[in-house]
Amino acid sequence: MLAPGTLLAGRYEIVGRIGAGGMSNVYKAKDQKLNRYVAIKVLKPEYSTDATFVKKFRVEAQSAAGLSHPNIVNVYDVGEEKGIHYIVMELVQGITLKHYIERKGQLDIREVLNISVQIASGMGAAHANRIIHRDIKPQNVIMSRDGKVKVTDFGIAKAADSTTVTTNAAGSVHYISPEQARGGYSDEKSDIYSLGITMYEMVTGEVPYDGENNVAVALQHIQGNMTSPRQINPDISRSVERIILKCTQKKPDLRYNSAKELIMDLRRALAEPDGNYVVIGAAAAAGAAGVAAGVGDSTTVVMDEQDVEKLRQAGLNKKGPKAGEKLTAEERRRRQLEEEEREYEEYDDHHARKKAKRQEVVSKQDDDDDDDVNPALDKTMMIFGIVGAVIIVIVIFFIIGRASGLFGGTNTTKATETSSGNISTESSQVTVPDCSDMTQEAAIALLEENELDYKVQEKEDDSVDKGKVINQTPEANAKVDKGTIITLFISKGNESAEMPDLKEMSLDAAKSQLEGMGLKVKVTNEFHDTIEENHVIRTSPETGKTVKLGATVTLYVSKGKETKTVTVPDLSPYTYDEAVYALNSVGLKVGDVSEEYSDYVDENYVTWQGVDAGSEVAEGTTVNFGISKGQRITEPVQGSATVSMPGDNPIGRDIGTHAPFTEGTITIEVAYADGTVETVYTAYCSSADSYESGWSTSVTGIAGESATVYAYIEGVLYSNPPAVITFN
Repeated sequence: MLAPGTLLAGRYEIVGRIGAGGMSNVYKAKDQKLNRYVAIKVLKPEYSTDATFVKKFRVEAQSAAGLSHPNIVNVYDVGEEKGIHYIVMELVQGITLKHYIERKGQLDIREVLNISVQIASGMGAAHANRIIHRDIKPQNVIMSRDGKVKVTDFGIAKAADSTTVTTNAAGSVHYISPEQARGGYSDEKSDIYSLGITMYEMVTGEVPYDGENNVAVALQHIQGNMTSPRQINPDISRSVERIILKCTQKKPDLRYNSAKELIMDLRRALAEPDGNYVVIGAAAAAGAAGVAAGVGDSTTVVMDEQDVEKLRQAGLNKKGPKAGEKLTAEERRRRQLEEEEREYEEYDDHHARKKAKRQEVVSKQDDDDDDDVNPALDKTMMIFGIVGAVIIVIVIFFIIGRASGLFGGTNTTKATETSSGNISTESSQVTVPDCSDMTQEAAIALLEENELDYKVQEKEDDSVDKGKVINQTPEANAKVDKGTIITLFISKGNESAEMPDLKEMSLDAAKSQLEGMGLKVKVTNEFHDTIEENHVIRTSPETGKTVKLGATVTLYVSKGKETKTVTVPDLSPYTYDEAVYALNSVGLKVGDVSEEYSDYVDENYVTWQGVDAGSEVAEGTTVNFGISKGQRITEPVQGSATVSMPGDNPIGRDIGTHAPFTEGTITIEVAYADGTVETVYTAYCSSADSYESGWSTSVTGIAGESATVYAYIEGVLYSNPPAVITFN
């Protein structure tokens, strides 16, 4: 695989892979030169060294590169770089028609006609350029968002004027034409057949043929009879059904001659849905059993020589019937297949001779006119001569017989001679017996007894026991030719069940229960917030609904809770409330929030966050962060000091000896370092000896700081210089 960012040819930058096929991967890329997105198909590494696969890969590019049409995916470039082989194509935003059918089931008829016209238009453009797609199928049709339908993948396309007769059968087996399946000549009508099968799937939601392996499916394209589309979807108009039947004729000559003819009928079907303008040859396919219940993506296959030989020889016996031999229904069917095989071989031989003659004419343009005669025409004229001679002999014999009375009338009887020599008559028509309410085996035996052929188609019916005939067509008592195919509709009974409740059941248990009921299971994964991984969220059909056995049930299974990534915001400029809002708005959770002092961040603002801003983290991640409490304020340590008098007090000496002190007010104040002043002593003394001798007091302040003590007598500073105390 190519990693995103890889640059091819110096201009195509790989964005990512968008799909994969059998031998290639498809990537979305950016064309740096033209500034547009493109799709690039890259041959897988395991095939890059195989010359055969490389050649096929180049054929696709060469086939599609010359085509320019609104309904064909454009090819822009092709190249090889360091062993990487690639094709650059138009990038179409949309889904394949296969996925669209799977999503909607049976499509609306107008929608089917619109899609079919666009596919046929793209095919017609390719055919006009002598290109046969050879792999038309819903998987190779892209429906863009604007409603445009585009044909893609010309991986096994061939030029119509190149060798188109091959010993290998190429194409998607569920959509392959009978001539492709046989490895015979394939032309524009092969694509028309594949489009017819695609239309069948659009209107019914099913493909007409399915089997255990590729050979079994391809064999049904060659020999099988498909169920009429209107039997599956009665809403289909008669004209649309006849268009599909004409496209899917087993003999190419009975199909539309060109895409243009097909488009004309498709457009007319929109205006005249019940018109009888679609002409189908005598070999138009009638309904038959064996419709597939559902087919997934049909991959393109190239069957080997051994498989092709199986298809060529299947059911064929070259020995002709003996005179008077009475054939069983099975023998008649085998003889019919033998005849069809001979016609196929003549068709292939005819085209091979046409091709050889075209080459001869190109190389010998100056030869005589006689040299240009088509050998196929010689053979045709010879056959017509022989047939004419036989007809003349029969007419003469008939005239003689009538004249001699050998033929007794114009009825549908023929004369035969019995063992006794008497003449008896044997009618070429029989009356259809009534097979209703018979078992399948008894009804078949009754039909064979009446020399009638049969085919069986199962239907669900509550009123008729399983395995018995519901009805038949043609109806009982009708007059039909011997060997006519009578369709027996056999009851499958009431094969339905009630949808169980599987919610929150494990995937394995749910699948086991449904498959045990006879239902098919399709799994779709999606995210869910509450239901654990690999457990059922819901079902389609819903619980309690009636579902037919054999139908497909969709299980919607949990992938667990979806993990989305978000970008962590920068919380540094936010307050607490703003940070909480910022985290919640992007789907993140608030974790542990711590408060701390900061000399640099203002109070109540984020100081740090646990997940870096700009980081990509899962939605729901917890983010821790811190909030500032502002600058730290240190509480001072308190100390104390003593102020006293007289003696060693800071006033300095005994107040009583101070002259000319007679009387007055004594005041002592303490002035602290922060400028505050506290009066710690005041008293009126009538004489110098009347002060409070031996007084002291304790004052407090910040430890280590100093304070000044002032003593006043009647307002006059007594202590000078003032005393200084230190708080301890």
